[in-house]
Amino acid sequence: MRLRGIDLEIDYLEELEEYEIWDRQRVRENKFQACSPFRSEKHPSFACNLDNGLWIDSGASNEEWRKGNFVTLLSWLRQETADETIDYLVEKYAPFNVDVDTLELELNLSLEEEPPKTFGWEEVKHLIQPSDYLKGRGVNEKVQIALQTGRDDKHKAVAFTWHDTDGNIVNIKFRSEKEKYFWYAEGQPIKFHVYGLFLVRKLKKDTVFIVESEIDALYLWSMGFPAIALGRAGMSPMQKELILSSGIKTLVICTDNDKAGRRAGLEIIAELTGYMDIHTINFPDNVKDVNDMKPEVLKPICKKHRPIHFKIIK
Repeated sequence: MRLRGIDLEIDYLEELEEYEIWDRQRVRENKFQACSPFRSEKHPSFACNLDNGLWIDSGASNEEWRKGNFVTLLSWLRQETADETIDYLVEKYAPFNVDVDTLELELNLSLEEEPPKTFGWEEVKHLIQPSDYLKGRGVNEKVQIALQTGRDDKHKAVAFTWHDTDGNIVNIKFRSEKEKYFWYAEGQPIKFHVYGLFLVRKLKKDTVFIVESEIDALYLWSMGFPAIALGRAGMSPMQKELILSSGIKTLVICTDNDKAGRRAGLEIIAELTGYMDIHTINFPDNVKDVNDMKPEVLKPICKKHRPIHFKIIK
């Protein structure tokens, strides 16, 4: 695959097998086959060519998600924008040491630096309206208004607005209400921001729960627990700096209860221990994330969050 002018030898199978989302997967010759990751199904209709990364979902009801290239698929799996996924692939598979930020800087030396993209109220006001889908997921209307969440009636999708620490809208993530498709507006990379952090700072909350997805954060807010989301199973260097400068004293790890989520939790522990108190919760068996738990189950678990203690090994 050629990205940013560089030919990359991507291990497509390794990238796909990193995620536990697959059901009934198998490899036949040069094809990875499985049930579609975009919806629930019993008979596999998804296949990815392991030579070039092109994929097809023969059972898709949405033509835009019937087939695509590997960047589209991996950005969906990594829960990030396509540009962020390209950054990841170039950094990992470039045949020489490439600093993506430096590379982009060298390519744009003759251009004036553009100010970071933000969205004005006129651009988003049609989206900021209560979502019945989110209500059904346990997110109350008050929280939806506070975090300027809404819906896109045209595409039948939920609209999650991402903010900078001053409360400016920097990107919008859309998620289909019927299937698992999502896409972003052409805004700033989400790895430069932390979902919900502007509200944590505004309300001066010092005990905060950290999750991966926007819905999990909204659900926790609805249960009375201030929460932030990384947007994916991992914390970027910029997200780390934003959390460190937020005034948070106790951070409660509630990343997903799967392989990627546990790895993200360990990363948070390694990066933030010593700067603030790190706590965690005990997930019940067979529960994937906080939104899988009913309020009467979630509230006691969150109230009993416990500190993580470390022994110094000499």
